[in-house]
Amino acid sequence: MRCTLLGTGDALGVPVPLCDCEFCAASDPRRRPGLLVEAAGTTVLLDVPPDVTPALHEANVTDLDAVFLTHGHYDHAGGLSELNHARYERHLLNGDDLGHDHPVADPFGTYVPRSVLQKYATERPGLVERLGMEVVSSGDPMSVGPLSVTAFAVEHGEPLFPTLGYVVRGPRSDSGRGDDGPEEALVGYAPDLNVTPDPETVPGDGLDVLFAEGSVLGAELHADAAELRTGLDRLDADRRVATNVSEHMLRMHTEAVEERGREYGYEVWADGERVTL
Repeated sequence: MRCTLLGTGDALGVPVPLCDCEFCAASDPRRRPGLLVEAAGTTVLLDVPPDVTPALHEANVTDLDAVFLTHGHYDHAGGLSELNHARYERHLLNGDDLGHDHPVADPFGTYVPRSVLQKYATERPGLVERLGMEVVSSGDPMSVGPLSVTAFAVEHGEPLFPTLGYVVRGPRSDSGRGDDGPEEALVGYAPDLNVTPDPETVPGDGLDVLFAEGSVLGAELHADAAELRTGLDRLDADRRVATNVSEHMLRMHTEAVEERGREYGYEVWADGERVTL
């Protein structure tokens, strides 16, 4: 199983719009968050940031089997319109043969919290139909090829946008933990945390990698850093990678951010960095 962090930044990304600070100027760009999981010819995307088109092209991905959203905020769902257009079998350059009811390519599954379906059903019902949005609920595993994706509830402090995290289980690509280790890899994805989820509610036992809220580094975009680190320490994970990272918000250069991550036990990746499990 291979995991690629398409975006590592926060809601604004890096550089921040209309900012000339030294931290934006000196840092490599950070896209909004999204995690790509690939295994045995199956590709799943967790969150669809507005930067999804260049991110997927850089990852050399042209087919998706399923998309799962954590919640409906723009930085996590803004790319749905991009995927909507990608679903068209033909495009406007095909001329008169193309009508408003033109067909779409073989669909990928689009799974969202109920609040996201309600939002788009009101604002853009055509998009809901074309993407075939389905509601995903906490606790029920969903199979996508060899992958199993299970949602769990997280607290994001936003009553209009109930939020989910995900655990993805899939075939291991290497010896991993040795001959006696599990045959399957287990990855957690939980950006935008205001409160650490109860370990009893997080499916699976022993994550290989946890991709988690970057407030642990100290910017406190969503939660108190020390409290969040203490809470996430209760989740059994071999490795922890910070999402929602922002040199602008931290007022630190990248080298210092990475050093702080090492101090706290969190890896700080660049956009497009990946791990094979």
